[in-house]
Amino acid sequence: MIVWVIAGLLGLATGLRIGWALVNKQSLVSTAMILALGSLGVVAALNWEPLTLLIDTMLRWPNISMGLSQVALIACAAGSAVMITTVASSRTPATAKKLAFIQYGVAAVIAAVSLGIFLAAEQQPEMSPEEYLRRNLSGGGNMLPWLLPLLYVLVALSLVAAAGLRHSNRTRRGRALFVFTIGIVLIVLALAFFLLRAVGTSGLVGVGAAATLLGCAMLIVAAGSLLPSLEDWVGARRELRTIAPLLEELGRRHPDVGIGVRPRGPLVFRVAERMSLISDALFLEATAADGALRPVDSAGAEVMDLDDLVERAELEAPDVAPSEQARAVAAWIWDGREKFPGLAWLRQPARYSDREWILEIARQYRELSTGFSAGD
Repeated sequence: MIVWVIAGLLGLATGLRIGWALVNKQSLVSTAMILALGSLGVVAALNWEPLTLLIDTMLRWPNISMGLSQVALIACAAGSAVMITTVASSRTPATAKKLAFIQYGVAAVIAAVSLGIFLAAEQQPEMSPEEYLRRNLSGGGNMLPWLLPLLYVLVALSLVAAAGLRHSNRTRRGRALFVFTIGIVLIVLALAFFLLRAVGTSGLVGVGAAATLLGCAMLIVAAGSLLPSLEDWVGARRELRTIAPLLEELGRRHPDVGIGVRPRGPLVFRVAERMSLISDALFLEATAADGALRPVDSAGAEVMDLDDLVERAELEAPDVAPSEQARAVAAWIWDGREKFPGLAWLRQPARYSDREWILEIARQYRELSTGFSAGD
C-alpha cells in the first residue's frame, strides 16, 4: 500500500508536469522533470511484489523487474541532472540542448550496458525485490550488474544535490527546489548504503533500512515536485477572493470588457485573465473621469492629447506609501466615481509590477466593500 502511495504521488507529479508542458511551450527542463519523476515512479511501482511477479512472468525472465528498476533509476538520474544543469547554466539554449543530448546519450549507454550485464548473468530463482537485493548486494552475491548503475546514479545525483542546494532560495520555486533536493540527498544516501553493501561493507546498514530510506526519499521528491502546483493553487484561490469585489463592480460598469471566451487552463491563468479585465476597466474609468475634468473645444473634443496626459501624470506622481495610493484609488471606485484622485495615482509604484499593483488595489477595495482584510 505504501509503495502505491509513493508511486501514485510521483505519477501525479509527472502528470502535472505533462499538463504544464502541454499548456506552455515544451522545454528541456519540463521534459527532464517528466523523465525524472516518471522514472522514479516506475522504480517505486516495480518494487510492489505482485507487479514484480506479473512482469517477471509475462517476460519469462526471473527477477527481470530488478533489471528494469536499474534502467529506470538511471533514467531518473539523467533527467534530474539535465534539469538542474539546464536551470543553473547561463549558456545559450542551443548549447544547453547539446549538453542535454550528451547527458542522455551517456545515460542510455550505461543503461544498455547495465541491462546487458544483468541479462548475461546467471538466472536466479524468483524472489521478492528485498530478498533479491539482500542476496546479490553482498560479497558473495552477483553484484557486478549493480556496480555500474549505482556508481553512475550516485555521481549524477550528487551533482544534482549540490547544484540544487546552491540554487535554493525563499521564493516559491526555490522552496520547492530545496525540498526536491533534500529527497535527492536521501536517495544518494540510500544508494550509498547499497553500494557499501555491494563492495563488502555489510555491517553498516541493512537492506530493509536502506529500502525504507529510499521510500522516504521518493516521498520527499514527490512532495517537492507537487509543492509549486499546490502553492500556485492556494495562492490563486486567495487572489480570486481578493479581486472578486472589485471585478464585480467594474464588470457591472463595463460589461463589454468581459466579452469573450474565458480561458479553461490552470487556475493561475484565470486569475491573470481577470486581472487583465480589471486593468482594462480601470483604464476606461480613469479616462472618463479625467476627461470630465479637462476642457473641451466647441466640437466636444478633448484639448489635451495622450502625451500631455502622460507628462502630467509623471509630474504629479503622489508622494505617499503604495498602500495609501492604492487605498485612494479603491476609495474612488467605492464612492462611485466621485473625487477622482488623478491619473498619476493609478500608476503603480516603482517596486510594483502591473499584477502586484492591481492586486493591491483589489485588496484595498475588498477591505472597503466587505470589511474583511485580504488575508481573511
